[in-house]
Amino acid sequence: MTRVFDSEFLRQLGADIEANVVPILESTDQYLQVMSEIDRGLYTTVTLPLAAAYSIATSTVAESMAGAAECFREVNAALDACAQDMDDTDEACATAFGANG
Repeated sequence: MTRVFDSEFLRQLGADIEANVVPILESTDQYLQVMSEIDRGLYTTVTLPLAAAYSIATSTVAESMAGAAECFREVNAALDACAQDMDDTDEACATAFGANG
């Protein structure tokens, strides 16, 4: 049987996403910590609404980056599972139709 699905490509895509995207998202944490430290001083130097908006924004971004990193880890796992399912399906079809490899 001719395989139309490239499971190795899919597995590598997931691994590449986790290896190249997740570290970038996680690296923002060091900058977000500095930004969070700034917001404490803002409450005495700028208007309260501006300081509150800054605090909410930095908190939201920190949560978003952490959430995005976790989502990309899950994407990698899902792509790997999908590739395995397709390999299993190919093997089952090949066995059912009597084809070898």
